[in-house]
Amino acid sequence: MKHKLNKFQLAFFRWRRRQSNNRIMPFVLSVVVGLIVGVAAILIKTIIFYIEQYAVYFAPNILNFLLPLIGFVLVTFLNRNVFSKTAYFSGARHVIESIEKNTSIIRFRLIYSKFVTTGLTIGFGGSSGVEAAIITSGAAVGSNVGRVLRLNYRLRTLLIGCGVAAGISAVYNAPMGGFIFALETILPEFTPTLLIPLLVAAAAGKILFEFFMGQHLRFEVPLTDFAYEQIPLVILLGVLGMLMSNYLLKTYSYCALYFSRIKNAYLRAIAGGVALGSIIYLLPPMYGEGYVSINALLSGEERSLIVNSPLAALPTTIWFNLFFFFLITMVKPLATGICVNSGGEGGYFAPSIITGGFLGYLFYKIVALLFPFYGLNMATFMFLGMASVFACIMNAPVTAIFLVAEITQSYQLFVPLMLVCAVSYFLKYYIENLSSSVEQPKGQGKALRVDRILLNQLNISQLIEEDDRPLSENDSLRTIVENFSSSNRDVLQVLDNKGVLVGVITLSDMRKQLGDVSSYDTITAKDLMQPPKVTVEIDEPAADVLDKFDESKLWSLPVVRKGTFKGFISKSRLLTQYRKDLTRVNRFF
Repeated sequence: MKHKLNKFQLAFFRWRRRQSNNRIMPFVLSVVVGLIVGVAAILIKTIIFYIEQYAVYFAPNILNFLLPLIGFVLVTFLNRNVFSKTAYFSGARHVIESIEKNTSIIRFRLIYSKFVTTGLTIGFGGSSGVEAAIITSGAAVGSNVGRVLRLNYRLRTLLIGCGVAAGISAVYNAPMGGFIFALETILPEFTPTLLIPLLVAAAAGKILFEFFMGQHLRFEVPLTDFAYEQIPLVILLGVLGMLMSNYLLKTYSYCALYFSRIKNAYLRAIAGGVALGSIIYLLPPMYGEGYVSINALLSGEERSLIVNSPLAALPTTIWFNLFFFFLITMVKPLATGICVNSGGEGGYFAPSIITGGFLGYLFYKIVALLFPFYGLNMATFMFLGMASVFACIMNAPVTAIFLVAEITQSYQLFVPLMLVCAVSYFLKYYIENLSSSVEQPKGQGKALRVDRILLNQLNISQLIEEDDRPLSENDSLRTIVENFSSSNRDVLQVLDNKGVLVGVITLSDMRKQLGDVSSYDTITAKDLMQPPKVTVEIDEPAADVLDKFDESKLWSLPVVRKGTFKGFISKSRLLTQYRKDLTRVNRFF
């Protein structure tokens, strides 16, 4: 049953029919999505700012270690009682899964639920990032704008990409970073028609966010010109970045495994809150996202990272400083793993940048100590470390180059950024493919994603073959034979008086009876029919339908809508239409 259109939908369809150029509509909607996501970015940053301000203001310093526990318990309560249906959803992985397996449909509640829980997590000291929340929120905005306006799968997917690009652009003040991240990670492949909507959405999100929140550059320090004799150091940092990213992933996996053993969600939140609070008590830079610590290092205030720690009582020496920065570099992934897997919300996007910054600073300190004649620039290696670790963690080397260049205003570092990302990502890719134990999860390969998304652009209802006269359970074998003689298929449907599919009859089911002419009027469809092995829902993604064909080894499957028979779909017709779409010049949008 079709829902009646409201006045806004009617107005949209009238406007759409008047457009002679079908490229105008995606352009306009990309602006709308960008502005809405910009508002979401403003809200999440405002929530974090005020919680951080008032939580730290009202709590004595000695009690700061309890703040993560409060945040985790609040988030656990919300996820179990208010946002239970969307609690599982987190970041780019589930957005991609929604595009591939759920025809780009994302729940409306995800527009706001994740930035509430992530805001509470980070505001109370959780060591994660806002990007998972803004990616989820942006994707949900794009999907639901498409659903409200009754857009097709292709346009819903495009608007999801616009939402993600706008979100990253806004919170990181990096429009090109957001644009490339959407292309490299979320959307299936590059086509020229994607350029304008994504760029416009990224620009709209940034402009609105900057208008209300002001300039939001994370890191901006003077940089000296890069000396090409430092290239061996860049290559070495790329190797270290790959190793560090491997350590991050293993730490996250260990934390997920450890906390999964605590079955009670509130006990898990308490355990994680106490563990993270203890780490923050010993190492204050672990509080929150960590950008404050990076800014302090870039400003030459490294002592501010130690001053509130019990370790500040130890004698300050060169070796102590190296040990302290080695400690915070190695503990940051542990703090994030505890946060995300014990009850908090957030992503690994920002922690990879912060960990990379700490790694670059530690690397600079060691090289400057061993080779003082090099004349190194500390900020350069911090920025290169950020890009190296981010490229490996997010599987997005091109995004890493542009994102770090934008948030640090270090455009003169493009060549070393390209080199360090190429080294780290190549080594990661090489080692993963060298190891037989590393298997790529189904659906994560780029080629497989493109195939599934192209398939999902097909409309099952348009591929249904014309219905033959249905059989009833009481029809005789003679009637069945007559129906088969006029049908091109080797399978017929048996329906009840309400049109509900109750069984199917294949030629092989009745082959033994064909020679016995005397039974033509005594054997009925009820005697011959079998329950259908597999059925297809009329709104099911075409990629899932093809999986059903492969698993069942059948060439025709019955299509139903809540049990009511609608017709048959054949594997040959599905693949023929897929091949036609595959050869189109603009396969996407």
